[in-house]
Amino acid sequence: MEVSANFSFTMFFCFFLTALSFQWFYICTFRSQLACKVSRGSKQLMGSKEAFRRIIFCVLLLLCVSCKCLTSEVNTTQLAVLKVDASPQHARKIPETLFGIFFEEINHAGAGGIWAELVSNRGFEAGGPNTPSSIDPWSIIGNESVISVATDRSSCFSRNIIALRMEVLCGDCQAGGVGIYNPGFWGMNIEDGKNYSLVMYAKSLENTELTVSLTSSDGLQNLSSATIQVAGTSNWTKLEQKLVAKGTNRTSRLQITTNKKGVIWLDQISLMPSDTYKGHGFRKELVSMLLDLKPQFMRFPGGCFVEGQWLRNAFRWRESVGPWEERPGHFGDVWGYWTDDGLGYYEFLQLSEDLGAAPIWVFNNGNYFFITEAHIFCYCLFSRIYWTA
Repeated sequence: MEVSANFSFTMFFCFFLTALSFQWFYICTFRSQLACKVSRGSKQLMGSKEAFRRIIFCVLLLLCVSCKCLTSEVNTTQLAVLKVDASPQHARKIPETLFGIFFEEINHAGAGGIWAELVSNRGFEAGGPNTPSSIDPWSIIGNESVISVATDRSSCFSRNIIALRMEVLCGDCQAGGVGIYNPGFWGMNIEDGKNYSLVMYAKSLENTELTVSLTSSDGLQNLSSATIQVAGTSNWTKLEQKLVAKGTNRTSRLQITTNKKGVIWLDQISLMPSDTYKGHGFRKELVSMLLDLKPQFMRFPGGCFVEGQWLRNAFRWRESVGPWEERPGHFGDVWGYWTDDGLGYYEFLQLSEDLGAAPIWVFNNGNYFFITEAHIFCYCLFSRIYWTA
């Protein structure tokens, strides 16, 4: 292989000599002028002029040498030979585990993305532990003269103690009743003919009746609805209901309404499509795309997501396992939103197994985002140690 010579160093050297010559010329000229001033005889003046002529001659000589070096270097071509041995006996097999996928919980890639949960802030925890708190994105149906809602600390789950207290003030409420609704993550994608599983916890001191509905974003199109009876008791009751969509709307919402005056507490409201991938809670169409990638490993749940800008908001895997209702969730302050951690450590392991990929678990190393970007990876992929639940 023929390679043209790199003459950058030679050019630098030539320019260096030229600069050095001018510097020498300046110093000697100064000394000559000084000599002329202090000299009082013609002999000294003649000597200074002679020294000046010699300096000029040296400068011109160095310039000529520099130009000659540069010219000869430019015209010089050097040859280099590179031998590559591509024989099969020296080949190295590319590991099957070289290619995989990195998952990061960012922009709701998990909660509101591949994880099929449709309700955002299902446990009313996103507003923080101090009550009353924001219930966003939940909103009321009706106005403040007929319904009052506020969070309190009455939940039956010790690790996520916040619940919603809803007081209906009207005895003869508007048509359709009053209550609350949740638009999910940018609207719920409800599809005609599909089944949806609703799970919620409720408490009322008196017998009451709730209507759960899937409607358009303005509430005018009713896609599915059902009536649920709530027994009067001081204990929390788990309620489950199947909803079958009778229409398609990409920006739907979940409504919970009542016409009966009284107080009812609500908590941990979940709505999931029944046709998740293998029944494991993941959206089938997205898992299908991941399967097409044929990943050999999957890294989860993210990098900055597990750190947090402050250590108190770091992802802690132990709090993301167990019954989903009892997971406290956390605020991902790097990306700026709350996650209930329904998509937790166990679910990521399940997804890795469904993909046939080795799990690579990223965990917090005791630092937070403002101090370091270092992540400790459990490189179970390369050591062939597979993490199991």
